[in-house]
Amino acid sequence: MLSLMSKGRVPKKVAKPRPNLHEQPVSAELARKLILENRAWEGMRVLGNLDLSGASQLDHLPENLTCETLNISDCVNLTHLPKGLHVTQWIELAGSGISNLGAGHGFVLRWRGVQVSDQIIFAAESITGQDILNTDNVELRRVLIERLGYEKFLQQVGGLIRDRDRDVGGERQLVYIPFEDDEALMVLRVTCPSTGHTHILRVPPYMQSCHQAAAWVAGFTNPDEYHPVIEA
Repeated sequence: MLSLMSKGRVPKKVAKPRPNLHEQPVSAELARKLILENRAWEGMRVLGNLDLSGASQLDHLPENLTCETLNISDCVNLTHLPKGLHVTQWIELAGSGISNLGAGHGFVLRWRGVQVSDQIIFAAESITGQDILNTDNVELRRVLIERLGYEKFLQQVGGLIRDRDRDVGGERQLVYIPFEDDEALMVLRVTCPSTGHTHILRVPPYMQSCHQAAAWVAGFTNPDEYHPVIEA
């Protein structure tokens, strides 16, 4: 070494390898930003709860993604989960484009914050009105009604008519189904005058008339101020 230095040559220092930033876990906020900007990488590890709810433009997730919880509610264009996904707690799927996960997927699934089975999410057509009436859990019952649909639920279990009148589409009905342990399900049944299709619109249980319910749907708190030329 002395010989090398005497000739003006300095021995090279051993360079330390730079840390690979992609191997470091990232915050949930940064992960959302990177994923929505299509800058996420395979094997991304997220600290905490990854909330991607409402990202309608999202159509894929990075493979081998790891996080504690994953919220993809209302991600309508996300139709599949990536390979190697690891979620330690649960996945929120309400309103997403996921239609099937396959048997034995191992994930804990939620819908509107309620833990549910694969059947409720992926085979809603198998739910019956009687199943709903036999469900004691209030939150789960609300999910089941949503999955079955208000119209089918009313068709299967009936309901009590609180009020009826007519508009240009024909007869309107304010229908409710009481529950002993929860607020009543109240809906306004109307017919579109242009298409003839029947629409079932959920309204607050304190509604007393079809006009009041239609005004509420239109955004009026005072039904006396609601005077549409055509109600549909």
